[in-house]
Parts: sequence; C-alpha cells; structure tokens
Amino acid sequence: MSDYILNNRYRLLAQVASGGMAVVYKAHDLTLNRVVALKILRENFAEDSGFRARFQSEAQAAANLAHPNIVTVYDYGQDGNRSYIVMEFVEGRDLKGVIRAESPLPMDRAIDLMAQACAALGYAHRAGLVHCDVKPQNLIVTPDGRLKVTDFGIARAISQSLPQNVETVWGTPHYFSPEQARGEPPTPASDVYSLGVVMYEMLSGRLPFDADDHESLAMQHVQDEPPPLTALNPAVPIQIEQIVNRVMAKDPAARYRTADQFGRALMDYRRMADQRTGYQAAVPINVGSDSTTAAVAARPIGTAAPAAPTGTDWLGWILGALAAIAVIGLIPLLFLVLRAYSAPPPVEAGALTPSPNPTAAGEATLPPFAEQVLIPKLIGLTQKDAEQLAGTTGLQLVIGPGRFDAQIPSGSVAAQDPPAGRRVPRNSPVEINLSQGPQISPMINVLNFTYEEVEAGLTPYGWDIHLVEEYSQEPYHKILKQEPPAGLPLAASQPLTLTVSGGTTVTLSVNLSDQITLDAANLPLDQIKRGLAIDLTLFWRGQGRITTPYTVFVHLIDANGQLRQQIDTEPGAGTAPTPSWTPGITVTDRYAMDVPADLPPGVYELRVGLYPTGQPLNRLPVADPGKATVNSDSILIRQITVLP
Repeated sequence: MSDYILNNRYRLLAQVASGGMAVVYKAHDLTLNRVVALKILRENFAEDSGFRARFQSEAQAAANLAHPNIVTVYDYGQDGNRSYIVMEFVEGRDLKGVIRAESPLPMDRAIDLMAQACAALGYAHRAGLVHCDVKPQNLIVTPDGRLKVTDFGIARAISQSLPQNVETVWGTPHYFSPEQARGEPPTPASDVYSLGVVMYEMLSGRLPFDADDHESLAMQHVQDEPPPLTALNPAVPIQIEQIVNRVMAKDPAARYRTADQFGRALMDYRRMADQRTGYQAAVPINVGSDSTTAAVAARPIGTAAPAAPTGTDWLGWILGALAAIAVIGLIPLLFLVLRAYSAPPPVEAGALTPSPNPTAAGEATLPPFAEQVLIPKLIGLTQKDAEQLAGTTGLQLVIGPGRFDAQIPSGSVAAQDPPAGRRVPRNSPVEINLSQGPQISPMINVLNFTYEEVEAGLTPYGWDIHLVEEYSQEPYHKILKQEPPAGLPLAASQPLTLTVSGGTTVTLSVNLSDQITLDAANLPLDQIKRGLAIDLTLFWRGQGRITTPYTVFVHLIDANGQLRQQIDTEPGAGTAPTPSWTPGITVTDRYAMDVPADLPPGVYELRVGLYPTGQPLNRLPVADPGKATVNSDSILIRQITVLP
C-alpha cells in the first residue's frame, strides 16, 4: 500500500505492525511534512457506526494527554470504511521484544522502565482515562531508554462495541485483571494489576499465568496465586516481591489505587536501598553511666549475680596503675603514626599536578563513601533547563561540541555523557551536546542509477529514504523517479521517495483469512494485443495445514467493472490442490489467459482470489491486503493495456 494516500494527506510508507484489532503503518503526513504512525482499524470494527462514535470519543480523550511517556495522538478520522488514528512515530521496540531478548532484566532497569510506565498511566488516571489494555506490546522502549505508552482507549471502544467476544475486546488475556476477566468495567486499579504482570514478567522472564485456552487463563487470574517471584529469580529483593504481590492482589481495594502510587512505592524502595548500600556510621549503644547497670544488662538471663567482694583489692590497684603508665607512654607514638599517615605524599620534580576534574585526570580520588547522586535525563531539555536541573541535582554541566539532530529542536540537549540513570559522586561533570537541528543539503540527482549503486552515497545525508517499487521492464531497482527532484534543499530525517523498478514480479504479501498468503505475482507483459494470451504466475504459501479445497479465479475486468474474461480452476490447473500444500512452502501457480480477438482496446484490471470449490460467491476473505489493492476480496495484480 506504499502508493496509497489516506484522506489525501497520509501516504502509507510501510507496514510496521499488525494485530487482531488494527494494522500500523509508518506514514508521511503530506500537510505537515513529518513521519507519523498511522493505525488503521480492521474493517469489521469500523463498519459499526456506534463504534466509530465511541472510537472518536476515546481518540479525542487520548489526544488531550500530553506527557513525555505517552505516545502523542495527532489526528483521528474516517476514510471510507477505514477508521484510523494518527500518532507520533517512535523509533524503538516494544517492551515484549526487550523481555524476550534480555529477561530477566536487571533490577535498576526494570524499576526505571516501570517507573516511566507508572508516570504515564498515573497522568492518564489523574485525567480520568483508563488504558484498559496495558501489556508490554503497548509499551515502546526507545534506544536511549525512554518508555512510551501507546493505544489509549482503543480497547475500551472495541469492548463496548463487541462485549460478547472477550478475546477480540481485550486482546491477549495474559495481562487481564481479575475484574476484567469477570467482565467488569476496568478501573485505574485494573491498569495497576496489568503493570504488576508486566513487572513480574520483566523480573522472572515468564508470565505469572498461562493456559491452553482463554477461559482457563481468566480463571487463574481470578483464583490462583502466581509462583513466588523470588523462587524464579533469587536476585529479586523480598521488598520488590512484596510490592508486586500487592499490585497483583485479586481485590482491587488491596492494590495501589493508581499507577502514581505504584510508582512512588518503587521510588521509595530505590531510595531506601540506596541508603542501605551507602556508608552507615556506627551507632553507639547508650548503656547509661551506671556501670553496675551495664554489667547486669550484659549478664545472661537466669545467671545468678556473683557475690560482692569484700576488703581492698591491692592486686587490682597495682595492675591498674601499671596499665595507666603503659597507655600514657603510647600517646607520643600514636601521635607520630597519625602525623605520618596524614601527611601528603612528596611530589617529585617534574610530576604532573593532579587535575581537579576527575574525568580529565582518569580515576577520581574520592573518599570511600562519597555521596552519590543519580544522573537525570537531560536529553530534550533546553540548555537553560538542563543547567538548572544539573545544578539542583549536584552535578557540573559541561557543554560539548554541537551535533546535527533532526528529532531534537535546535539549542536543546541532543546527547549526554554519562547517560541518565547512572550514579556518580556529587559534583561530577556531565557533558551535553546541543542540537544544531537537522543538517540541510541539496538533493542530488540519482535518476537512472540502481538504488544499490547510490545507497552508500545517500546514507551520510540522513534522509528518510522510502523505496516505492513500480512494475517495470527496466532493470530491478533502477531509479525511475525521485521526490523531491535534484537541487532542492532537504533536511536530514525528511522523506526522500525513490520510485524504483520492481521488475516484472509484483510483491503483494496478501493474507487471506490467516490461511493462505499470496506472496507475489509475475507478469512478463502489461501490454498485450488482442488474440494473444496473458501469462501470469502466482506464488502462494499455506500458513498452516489447509483442509478445504479452494479454487483460484483469474478475472479480466473492464473500466465499467464488467467481467470480460475469466479462469476458474484449482491451483496448478488441478495438479496442486490446496489440501496437498506443505505449510510454509511456496506453490508456483501458472496461467495463460486468452485475450478475446473482439475485446475493445483499453485498460483492464487483472484480478485474482480464492473461493471454496463449488462456492464461487463465498470468496476467501482478505485479512490483510499487504501491498495490494483489494476490493470485495478480489486482489488487483496489475492494470493491463489491451492493444488493437
């Protein structure tokens, strides 16, 4: 769908995600000239007018959320039968991918990510909005460690439209709260429970509950207790396990009521842990001035007190006097030892003077228990705000060389070293690099080269390059068009669209009912004379074992939508029926369609599809059109020009 423009404004560039409720595309906003994420809901949701109204209401509420840890909603609307929402495009990967690759996560990293999620959801809860579908797939982690929450309100809108279908309403049930599993309306405490499941998964590397079907999984959330977190990961402190257990309590009243409270509990634990691991001065025990009381306190319980001695103890007096003389004699020696150890080392001739800057002189000379501070995140702040925050934290700010950055406004912090989250001694330096905005360069002429010939030369400019394949008999990936044209200035990160030859093979990637994929079609000629045959090769792939025999239809449709020629047969002209397909293996399916000698010259559409054998009106539905144009479950291969 790379050529498709939604509502004459959003050009779809590439599909980046697909789920049961929607398909997400990377898109170019032609009006504001920026890259966005565009989520198009599945048509079965958008056909309901009541749902469209609820969806727009939820999208409007989400658009009012302005928080650094929430994906910004820019726009929402309707284009024909497509309901869509336009959001900030965030580079990174979802937390589910992070968990799969890195779990169990280190404690500091898990707390940092969860604290950001709590900050985002806490802000939404204060605004009266419940997410309803908190899961790691909806938590995006950027390369610099920032977490952003997405998909506010979509689950609620869908649940109100289709309350009978729990799986469709709430997505994956692994993160249900018990009240959601019972079909009750979600509350902020429901989001808190789901955050607890995510925290559990980050620290253990597994989900607290799992089952073969959704009903059993829902009952586990309602009735069962998860395996102890410390049993799965002994490195988890018992205090964190207690916090997670409270968050995942079955009764919402027993949990933290909002995500803000959950976040504060994590921060309180971190502060107490820092205090415990820092230097602790010895606490003197005050036993009073009465030596008899001290002696009694030191005696084991149940031991009888010794009898009080009578008379003068001359031996004790003599030994005490000798001990006093010995101690007095050691005082000069003790003074000399302390003086020797406290004196600075002699400086040899030519020796370098130690630098007052620890990072410039190498390893800093610090007292063993120097006060530590946590480096804050400065990226994105203006220089003034960064200086103020660093000063408040107790750090020295150093301005490094500027750098081009298309995402950070000019004059704001584009990079920092050391990074946020690290603990350093108070008054340590932190170097920042201020953004100089995007680098602007004149567009160069790349026409008639292949993309592979110019790819390395284009990379340093930082342009956001999008390839649009076009059917052509030119060499594969030869650049046919470029937008903008040569000579015009183009800033880094702005889109450069290159239309390249896709050869005679058309990439389609069409998903039919989650059973069969039409990967591509080869069409050697898109112009044909009357009386000759159109050669077409289709490349099918079964997604799993297929039990239904399907018939392929190949239709030639005129400009008025009338069927002018057709082929209906099992794949491979009957030699490769669908039940015989091996899952995942490509099936090559060739056709030769005769063009009638009396067919009027003009432009025709070549379309294909599938239907259960003997049921031509019951076409196999298209679940995802991929890169094709689909109408009534009929897939457009290419427009054909019929010559006289």
